[in-house]
Amino acid sequence: MTACGHGIIHAGYKPELPEIPDLWDEILGAPRWKLEWLNPDGKWSSLEGLRNFDEIKMMQEWTTPVLAWPYWPEKNLHPGLFSPAGALFPWDVSGSSLFLSWEAGIDAYLWRELAANAEIRPSGTPRYPWYFDWPRFRELMKSDNVPPEVRLDPWLADWKEFAKKTAESGFDRRRIKVEPRTILTINPCPDIIWAGYSAFGAPVETEENGILEIPVKITPETWVSESGFLRCQKGTWIFIPWTE
Repeated sequence: MTACGHGIIHAGYKPELPEIPDLWDEILGAPRWKLEWLNPDGKWSSLEGLRNFDEIKMMQEWTTPVLAWPYWPEKNLHPGLFSPAGALFPWDVSGSSLFLSWEAGIDAYLWRELAANAEIRPSGTPRYPWYFDWPRFRELMKSDNVPPEVRLDPWLADWKEFAKKTAESGFDRRRIKVEPRTILTINPCPDIIWAGYSAFGAPVETEENGILEIPVKITPETWVSESGFLRCQKGTWIFIPWTE
C-alpha cells in the first residue's frame, strides 16, 4: 500500500460530514461536531468545530474508526447525547476524502466497544476489532437476518452487550436484537413533536389530551422539542426548557 512519488496512501484525509436529520435542524439548528479518531500513534485524538474540518491523519495499518458527535453547546446539549456519524478507514475513503455517514456511526461506535472489551478479557484470544469482517457486517445490517426494527433504526440494538458477548465468544448475528424498552408516560407535556437522539428514529407526538408516551431504555436518553429537552429513562424524566 505504499509507493514512491504519488502513492495511493494519503498523508491525511478530509472528513466529509453528513447532513443532520431535518427535525434536528428545525428544532436545534446547525450543530457543532466533535471528531474522535485513532491517530498514527494508535491513540485517540479529538477535534471540535463546525462542518469544515481540515485533513486528519489516522492509523492506516488496519481498519480505523472515526466518530463524529453532533452537539449544541448553546442549548446545553453536549457530545454523546445524540447518535454519532462515523466512518471506517479504508472502506469510506475516496481519494483524499473520508465520507462519514449515520450508518457508519454504528460501525465506528461498535469498533470502539469491541476494542474496549477485547482489552479487559481475562483470558483467551482477544477478538480485536481490526480482525472483524466489517464489509460482511455492513451487508448483514441491510439484510433480513437482523430484526426489521434494527434495520430501520440500528440504535435500537444493544451494541454494548453485543460487543461484550462478541469479545467473549465470537460473532453471532442472533445477538443483534432490540434492546428492551418500557413506555414512559409524561403528563402534561408542553409540546407536540419530539425528536429523539437517534438520527434514524421517528418523531413522537403528544396526544390531544397532553400525554406523551415514549419508549425508553434503562439508561438515560435525550428527546428535544421547540420548548426544551427531556432527559429520561425507565421510570423517571426531567424537562429542561431552553434558555434565552
